[in-house]
Amino acid sequence: MKRKSASTTRSTGLASKLVAAIRIGFFSLLLFLVAGCAGYSSQVRKARHLFESGDFENSAKELEPLAAKESNDQLLYLLDLGLIYHSAGRYEDAIKTFLKAEKIADIKDYTSITAEAAAVITNEQVLPYKGEDFEKILINVFLAIDYTLAGKWDDALVECRRVNHKLDLMRQQGQLPYERNAFAKYLAAVLFEARGESNDAFVDYRQLASWKQGTPYLGAPLLRLAEKLHAEQEFQIYKKQFPSTSDYRIGRNEGEIIVLLEMGKGPVKVPNPSFRLVPMFERRNYRTAYAEVRVDSLAPVRTQTLFDIEATAIDQLQKKMAIIMARKVGGVVVKEVIAERVRKATDSEFLGLLTKVILHMTDQADLRSWSTLPASLQLARIRVPAGTHRVSLDLAYRSGGSRQSVKEWAEIKVGRGKKVFLNHHLRD
Repeated sequence: MKRKSASTTRSTGLASKLVAAIRIGFFSLLLFLVAGCAGYSSQVRKARHLFESGDFENSAKELEPLAAKESNDQLLYLLDLGLIYHSAGRYEDAIKTFLKAEKIADIKDYTSITAEAAAVITNEQVLPYKGEDFEKILINVFLAIDYTLAGKWDDALVECRRVNHKLDLMRQQGQLPYERNAFAKYLAAVLFEARGESNDAFVDYRQLASWKQGTPYLGAPLLRLAEKLHAEQEFQIYKKQFPSTSDYRIGRNEGEIIVLLEMGKGPVKVPNPSFRLVPMFERRNYRTAYAEVRVDSLAPVRTQTLFDIEATAIDQLQKKMAIIMARKVGGVVVKEVIAERVRKATDSEFLGLLTKVILHMTDQADLRSWSTLPASLQLARIRVPAGTHRVSLDLAYRSGGSRQSVKEWAEIKVGRGKKVFLNHHLRD
């Protein structure tokens, strides 16, 4: 009887192991695809529907157990839950949740080499979600808003400063030159002014004027503070820059109402039709454009956009597309190499093809993103006599047509020289 050579035995053993490994891989693929169907998007679908219908309590209940459990998507659950608490007026809960999210976002910036390698062979959803850069910035923006609404203005100012600090770090580290966040800077300026810290307020208003022309609600505070601080040269500059702003002083018996408004629905990630293994942000349908704020019988004042989340998300992802495409193409090449090695090692075209199919079937675009974000952050400010006022919001549709009253505050008390902050969200 002829004995098999050692090399033949080794080859046969290797082939058997590879076949077994591929079978395991095939069943793992099935489990992966089943698990993928129960991933972030499907897990938050009900919570997001409840949120958009205004049922914040039940929406939060859907997400609370998911946000409490460590997982690759925990950051996303925390971000969504924080925004739900914020919209419900549960500012302390929102603050705690966003602080936890910020801590996790910082940790998730560090990913092991092993995990990165696994992502190349499968897809990015095996990695913890790190958050888009604009999402990390918005954590601090919403913290600033919630601290403001909770009356913790010192903490709100800290978060406004963190926004600009994070953006400065991104630029220093050679990341994309993201636009500064005018909403956070403006909120900081208003808070400084509300606290009577005129110099700090003037610095922030002045920086806004230097960043970008056309920032809304800027002429009056610049002229008012330049006059108050006896900055005559700058006062003359701003007088020319804002020729239509003449009534800029706040009288002794007056105060201000500041309305912070979240408008529309933020974009969501979908497979890019030109290369479906990479994501793109797609605008969502919503009817709202802005709101008109009415205080008693005073002339209505419209909200203005200070931070366009929708445009920022689309633009930032597009600017990173070359890097994302290169990584995906590299992953495709790696999968082809692995399949070819299996084919050679097993001397089986079928096993090589099966390996290739399995590896490519696991690959897909990572469509995770902060799904409850609004499309824009808007603001309006109205000078009013000291006293108690009725404030209402009239919704303006993007298609034009009639206005619709959507919110009313029956008794808003404004003290002399004081500022009162109101918040609302219009996701329609």
